[in-house]
Formats: sequence, C-alpha cells, structure tokens
Amino acid sequence: MALTRKKYVLDKKFQFRISMRAIILPLVTTLAICAVLLYFASDSNLLINENNKNITAIIDTQDNMLDMFMAVPALQDPDNPMVRKCDAAFKENLKITNNINSNHKKIKKNSLIVLYILIVMTVIQTAIIFFQFIFFSHKISGPIHVMTIYLREIRSGKKPEFRPLRKHDELLEFYEEFRTTLD
Repeated sequence: MALTRKKYVLDKKFQFRISMRAIILPLVTTLAICAVLLYFASDSNLLINENNKNITAIIDTQDNMLDMFMAVPALQDPDNPMVRKCDAAFKENLKITNNINSNHKKIKKNSLIVLYILIVMTVIQTAIIFFQFIFFSHKISGPIHVMTIYLREIRSGKKPEFRPLRKHDELLEFYEEFRTTLD
C-alpha cells in the first residue's frame, strides 16, 4: 500500500515562504519585461498618432486642392486627361491614407493583445511555480512533520510506531538516522 498524505500544506510558514521566494524573481522579471514593452508600445503609439495627424493634414490639403481645381473652369471638364489623372491620383491617395489609418487601429489592438497575453502568462507562470514549490516543499515538510509527531509522542511518554516515509520524500537518510537514534 502506498503511503500518502491528505494535506499538502503541512508547515504553512516554511512552505509558503519558500514558494513565495520561488515566484518573486520570475514575477519581477516578467513584470519588468512588460513595463519595457509597454514603454515601447506607448512610444510607437505616439509615433503612429503623429503620422495619422500628418495623414489627416495631407487629406485636408488634397481636399483644398480639389476645391481649387474645381474653381477653374478648364479643370472641371471630366474628359480632360489632366483632370482624370488628378482624380485617379486623388482617389488612390485617399485609399492609401485610409489603409494607413486602418493599420494603425490594428497595430494598437495587437499591442493591447500582446500586453494582455503577457499579463495572463505572468499570472499563470506565477501560479504554476507557486504550486510546484508547494508540492516540492511537501516532500521536505512531510518528513519533518512526521518526525515532529514522533518527538511529541516521546515527550508525552509514548513510544511512537515508526513507519517508512514515501519513496519520493526528501530527507530519507536523515529520517533513518533519526529512527535509529530513537530506537
């Protein structure tokens, strides 16, 4: 029959302290990386906004130029090759500027998604490391817990019934020395 313990947190102070120490470095590192990425994303966003202002200024200038050309009677003739060429260039420029504006919105959305993914991954990583150390420290605190119970029994005048530790517990050699000494 395999030996099992029902509780994984036997020594709260020790197990939580070692688990918290284990998550601090990865947590701080990941948060620092997130802060640096956020700084650069913010800087990129400022540049993109500046470009969008310039694009809007270009569109306004083109609108003004179109109004000016439409005021000249010779340029109002749709059959005039220069008018067709300018009209085609104007429409192409509008399409390009609208694509740039649309791309900005996608870039902003993607930057937020990356930030949210980093935050979620940090939380998941922290939880995994924390519980991994609870499990690992259980293999240490379990044998100490068993030996503490034996010492309490001896102090109250009883002879403890020794049992073997689980095969994956830590401190197996120390436990055997402890048992031998108490026997």
